[in-house]
Amino acid sequence: MRIAWEGRELYCHISTKAGFDPVKTLYVCAPGADAASYEAAARFAQASGWREIAEQDGAVLVLPIVPHGWRAEDAGLLMEIYRGTRGSFPTQSGKSLYGRGGYLWCWETLIYAVGYEDGASFLGDASAACPSFFAAAALVGGVPQDYTPGERPSSHWLVENVSADYKTLNRELPVCLWLMVRERQEADAAVRYFNWSNGAQGPGCEEMFDDISATVYRAPDGGAAQVRISTGTFGPEPALARTVFSQLFERVIRWKNGPDGKLTPFMSRADFYASPRFALDSVVYGGRSYGFFVHVPEGLTAEQARGLPLVFSVHGRGEPAWMFAEKNGWDRLADETGAFLLAVPDSPENIWFLERDGGVFARMIDRLHSRYGIDRERVYLTGFSNGGMMTREAGTRYPQLFAALSPWNAPPAETWPGFAEGGWQMPCFIYLGDNDPVARGTEEPLLEQMLRANCCAAVRTAGGFVPDAIYNGENHYTAARGYTEGERFGTAVYRDAQGVPRVCVTVMKNMPHGAIHDESRAAWEFMRRYRRPGNGKAVETVPHTESTETECAKQKEERLK
Repeated sequence: MRIAWEGRELYCHISTKAGFDPVKTLYVCAPGADAASYEAAARFAQASGWREIAEQDGAVLVLPIVPHGWRAEDAGLLMEIYRGTRGSFPTQSGKSLYGRGGYLWCWETLIYAVGYEDGASFLGDASAACPSFFAAAALVGGVPQDYTPGERPSSHWLVENVSADYKTLNRELPVCLWLMVRERQEADAAVRYFNWSNGAQGPGCEEMFDDISATVYRAPDGGAAQVRISTGTFGPEPALARTVFSQLFERVIRWKNGPDGKLTPFMSRADFYASPRFALDSVVYGGRSYGFFVHVPEGLTAEQARGLPLVFSVHGRGEPAWMFAEKNGWDRLADETGAFLLAVPDSPENIWFLERDGGVFARMIDRLHSRYGIDRERVYLTGFSNGGMMTREAGTRYPQLFAALSPWNAPPAETWPGFAEGGWQMPCFIYLGDNDPVARGTEEPLLEQMLRANCCAAVRTAGGFVPDAIYNGENHYTAARGYTEGERFGTAVYRDAQGVPRVCVTVMKNMPHGAIHDESRAAWEFMRRYRRPGNGKAVETVPHTESTETECAKQKEERLK
């Protein structure tokens, strides 16, 4: 596929075999001669193996055409190409979300790049100048030439308007980089620069990736930030492309949860399905099979977990359940507290639609009740982005199923107005990012509905509804309560006539269309206090007298006896 951008051509290939619309982008910086024309780039995409990888994995492949060579290009080229073309790739179905007119939504979290020879040197310079752009990059036969951008402030490209206290430099941002060179000394400067910026300490360790040995320098936190150095003769062979893809690109993601994102390791699809941590189950609804993954708190057997509440965590557009299951920390919170069973449902084609999919939750609840004896009066529905839309819409269409809702960063929709007139109470904890253009502006109509449904007597002024309290990092989201990024929270709390918090709207500081683990803790702390007796219209509060951590630890201890 030939795409024109800013007076130049790009070679692109959009996967059609994966069964869903791609959200991942692969950039290939071919050697100068192979990047000089569209025809040469098309041949290189095929011969190097990257076209086939993109087709089978479900990705968008992009090869820039640089007729004047890579040295003539600015290090920010790939970022500018991404910004300028991400809305140019059509979906298979012609459908999309949030007014995208039938075009793909290529994620900032899943951008990967590989460069060869002079294309690798260009990519190395781009990694120094735009370290937060890639989730991972591989440099084959070339190394960075210019590290001076390291002293510049981060572009904070995921957040347009950062807070005044965000002062990060490029060299302070972790990267995930694999350098494949002929001689080790070629990469020494890169090791010193990127190893230092990653905060890695001590000598690297030798590891094998397929049949390629590498010296690996990891960040002290053991996360995805790392620099790998492999020596030998490497070229654009399909076998090498498969190794780079399976051993690097399938194992790290840069979650969109702050100005520069956070590098995070995650399991490949094959590894996830083989892991005992999540059990795969399925139900049939509307003639379709819906898979869903179930996580029992670590240390508990299925029998010991009987009677626990259930939390649904619903994925967003384009992120299959296996990728999403560990994203927001619900599984870790379940392990820590032993207080709930977690279910992560999978949608057809990685997209949720209320009319097609909303009724499936009742089927999954029935299955989980029969297999795990869940507490049907304490089922909680949460979701992110498109999953947040489904949370809001299914929760108000089928309110008898759920004791509380927590939609996160949900784009707008018009399916829930009038809910309050039905007499259903529904505690609701809403999340938004202060820099999320997708979700901002959607909270007030939903807030108005939820305040009325939950009998909250909030006063409305020209500036909006006046909350009964504001929770922040100083008075509520503290380290003593288990929060690691409490300073990013700002929660408006609305209470009912009995003084019980029934509706919360939390705006997260320096947050794009993303989320952090602490949000799961706050949502659980809110939702766990509600029960829907007999699955009727009213909810009641479940008495709690101790902090979340103390109480849940005691409950888990009791179950383990």
